[in-house]
Amino acid sequence: MSPMLGARWDEPGQNARFQKALERELVDYAEVNFPIPWQTDPSETGLPVIAHTSSNPTCSAHGIDSTIAELVREGARAANSPWIGEHLSWLGSASSGSLGYQINPLFTRDFHAIAVENILKLKDFYDLPLALELSPIYTEATGYESEMHFLGDVAVAADTSIILDVTHWQIANKNLNRTPDYGLDALPRERIIELHIAGMRQGSDGFWHDSHGFLPPDEIFDLIQELVADLPSLRAVTYEHLADAPEEDFYQGLERLRRTVPANEH
Repeated sequence: MSPMLGARWDEPGQNARFQKALERELVDYAEVNFPIPWQTDPSETGLPVIAHTSSNPTCSAHGIDSTIAELVREGARAANSPWIGEHLSWLGSASSGSLGYQINPLFTRDFHAIAVENILKLKDFYDLPLALELSPIYTEATGYESEMHFLGDVAVAADTSIILDVTHWQIANKNLNRTPDYGLDALPRERIIELHIAGMRQGSDGFWHDSHGFLPPDEIFDLIQELVADLPSLRAVTYEHLADAPEEDFYQGLERLRRTVPANEH
C-alpha cells in the first residue's frame, strides 16, 4: 500500500485550500502542529489528523513542559492520531531553560541520555507511538559522527519511529559541505514512518535555511521519489507550506507529490 500524502496545518486560514485539495484528491490527511490556536478545529478541513509538535523541550535537562504535553495529548487523542511527531530540541518556557525556537541540542552522549529519558516519559504520558525529527543543522556534531547518528541512536534507545525531514537533512548536508546522501545509512530504515518536504533558501550569510513559503527544489522532490520506493515502513509524506504563501504553489507541490505518492483505494 502506498503511504498517505498530507500537508501541515497551523491555523484556520488554511482550511479553504485544504478542502479544495481534498476535492482534487491531492491530500489524505492534515498534520496538525499542536498546541493549536484557541477555539480552532482542524477537523473542519474534513481530513484525518496526524499530531505533531515543535514545542516540547525533549533534549532539556529541565524536563518536559507538562502544560504543553497535556495540550498535545488532548489534541492527539481527540483526533485519534496514529502517532505524535516530536522534535529533538532544546527549548521550552522561561522556567525550563528556554533558548528560543527549535535550538538543536549538543550531539553528545550526555544529551543522548537526557533525550532518551524525556522521550520515554512522553511515551508513557501520551500512551501513543512517537516519531522523532531533527531541525536544520548548521554546525558539526560534537560527540557523534553526525546528528543523524544521534537521531538513530535515540530512536533505538527510546524505541520510537523516525520522521525524516528531507529538506532539513539536505540543508544540513549543504551547510556542512557533505554529499546529498550523507547520513541516511545512520538511520534504521525500518523506523522511518514519515517524510517531510518543504522549500529551502540560501541566506546572505551563505547558510541554507528551511522555508515553508517556497516550493521545494527539484532535488528534494527527486529524493522523495527515491525514498518512497525504498523505505519499507513509510506511512506518510507531509508537505509543509505556509498559510500566507501562494495558494497555487500549495496545489502545485501536492500535485507533484501525488505523482510519487498515488492515492490509496478506500
